[in-house]
Amino acid sequence: MTTSLEWVETMGFISWLVSIVYKILFLKGDTGFRQAHWVVKMLHLSLIVFILLENHLRSLTGMAALSLILGLISPGYEWAISILALSSVISLYMSLTALIASIIGFAPVDASLIPFIAVKTLALSVILAFAFIIVSPLEVSSLLIKFGARRAGNLPLLIWRLMPYGLKSFTESLAIGYVKKEKTLNRIPPAVASLLEIGGFIEEYCFYKLNTPAKYPVLPAYSFKYSIILAVNDLIYFLLFYTPNIFIS
Repeated sequence: MTTSLEWVETMGFISWLVSIVYKILFLKGDTGFRQAHWVVKMLHLSLIVFILLENHLRSLTGMAALSLILGLISPGYEWAISILALSSVISLYMSLTALIASIIGFAPVDASLIPFIAVKTLALSVILAFAFIIVSPLEVSSLLIKFGARRAGNLPLLIWRLMPYGLKSFTESLAIGYVKKEKTLNRIPPAVASLLEIGGFIEEYCFYKLNTPAKYPVLPAYSFKYSIILAVNDLIYFLLFYTPNIFIS
């Protein structure tokens, strides 16, 4: 049985973690780079896939830095601080796990590679987080409709509405547990029950739409400004890291 101090620290850390995830994923709606044209976003995501397959530290850190700069433009500094905080936690966990596994002989990891694991994990977290926030649920829904999955076309929108409610409900449940001095694990069932209740309300309210195949794809309002910024970012990245004869000796 944990002491009251350990309980408070655990509850506080989980609440902080949930709030950070909420800010990273749902700080703003379909604004900013979610309004970039889908062609530009497809090129950006393709570049990310190429970088991940290449798996070079310089390429990963370069894209992570540019992703942070774009994140400062939109959603803003709060998102940038949140993703750096969460990425640092993930990076620390991965590097410490690798170090412990190396020490006990579970996995033969060279100790000199631990800093590289930390930096790579940090860079990957930032890159993937920015890639997530530029994708609009309307685009995912429209893609399903175009591929013939008309009945499933409404699911991305429903999930997108439920996820913020779920995170908020979980945070509120932890806060109630903090007041009532309950264990963290005891607050998970009420949070899940609340989420299921909200999901039931949304399903009841949207019964007709959820059970009727979508007829036409609905794309978000695209922004020329954010499309140009994202395209120029990818062009700069390509010139810096894949044209060494021009910029890098």
